[in-house]
Amino acid sequence: MKKLFCLIALGAFVTANAQDSAGTNQGSRYSEKSASKLFSWSIGVEPSVPLGHFSDYTSFGLGGSLQGEYRPGRMLGITLNFGDIDYFGKTVNGVKYSDFNYLPLMAGLKLYLADKLYIHGQAGPGFGTNGLGTSFWYGGGIGINIVGALDAEVKYTGWHQNEVNMNGSGGVYGGGNGGYSGSYGGYYPTIGLRVAYTF
Repeated sequence: MKKLFCLIALGAFVTANAQDSAGTNQGSRYSEKSASKLFSWSIGVEPSVPLGHFSDYTSFGLGGSLQGEYRPGRMLGITLNFGDIDYFGKTVNGVKYSDFNYLPLMAGLKLYLADKLYIHGQAGPGFGTNGLGTSFWYGGGIGINIVGALDAEVKYTGWHQNEVNMNGSGGVYGGGNGGYSGSYGGYYPTIGLRVAYTF
């Protein structure tokens, strides 16, 4: 599914650049159009970097998301975002940690500071695979319309991960292998970027 998100977003990026080359005022026309639309969709690619203790087990995450936005007013947006993100497991002291894969479903509020600039807060459940369970995700970010229908948002996201041990595929999240004991859980903070095409 992540490959599909990446392909769609790449096509969206090419389309956005093609549309922008049609005229120098495309960006302003898009801002006016998006502000007047009651509902819009966006598809995004989301690279992410783990922070704190989470970075001991993974160094990079990549995913994609589909987001709907309802605009009850020019300066306010209500969002619902569903994504799929995979944090690639590290090999630590000869022990290969499994990928941390999540399917977050987050509702949010956008406050537009200007036609092209906004702040965005989100919260909701994150559904983990391979025994990671369901956790509560929350975070916030600041975004800007780059050009045409292309949008970028830098965001912080965090969640509290329940303790986990082995998974069914033989990888390790923590515990009982290669000198590790106990299981791993705790607060997982990340910093990421969402680059999206709005339609």
